[in-house]
Amino acid sequence: MPDSPASGVQVLGLCRFSVPSLGAFQSLPEEISDRRAALYDPARLGRRMSWFAHVLLPGVMLQSDPDFTLVLMLGPDLPEPFHSRIKALVAEVPQIRIAYAPPGEHRAICAEAMRPHLAPQARLVAQFRLDDDDAISLNFVQRIRRDLALLDRLQGKHGALALDYAKGFVLRDEAGRVTAEPVLTQGWAPGMVLALPPGLNKFVLDYPHHLIWKRMPVLSLVDQIMFVRGAHDGNDSRILRFDRGFRVQATEIPRLLAERFAIDLEGFAAALAAQ
Repeated sequence: MPDSPASGVQVLGLCRFSVPSLGAFQSLPEEISDRRAALYDPARLGRRMSWFAHVLLPGVMLQSDPDFTLVLMLGPDLPEPFHSRIKALVAEVPQIRIAYAPPGEHRAICAEAMRPHLAPQARLVAQFRLDDDDAISLNFVQRIRRDLALLDRLQGKHGALALDYAKGFVLRDEAGRVTAEPVLTQGWAPGMVLALPPGLNKFVLDYPHHLIWKRMPVLSLVDQIMFVRGAHDGNDSRILRFDRGFRVQATEIPRLLAERFAIDLEGFAAALAAQ
């Protein structure tokens, strides 16, 4: 059963872990069997598991506001030992609910994975999405509730709105060298939150994140570092080099990653090197 949301706002996230589906992917083969083979390649899954365990999971486990649900979407045929390893990693994280998604149109299977976890009594459902190599800040859920409380009248007028947390880091793995660089951006998926009434029956994948501004008011917030986006040769969509960022000394970045996301940069680099 869905959680009872605090303050009338349910916070509901989705993380997709290498789910074979139709649509969504830009660089994988069209045939589902070929996609499955590419996604389930053991070397690829080993690296994704390191990103999930060392980048995404710490921030989810240590949220300052623990009242949220993160739906972890897996393919029902995710091979061993990766299936058992990921179940063991999330076993003691009550906010994570595993959903097995059969092959199908990507947006549809994402909606079906999230729908059972909607709290129909909520005034708003704040939805976010992560890839398995992204991260959210330790106060991400707390900020969502605080910022939506400030925007109550605006949301009531329009029926839906979005928060765009636009300050973060790109964490890169290039041939085993792990680096992080600051970024100020617009409409990136790991920093985007949609506040929707539950009766709307819409889900975060129903809206292309870079075009949300066409569908609802969007408030861009850059006062805190709020997301990490992973960049490596296993990305489906290419993360281009960029000049935009914020000023921070390179020597301060490991500390900020630890403080804001509970990411141990050296430990993560060592895990990748061990693959």
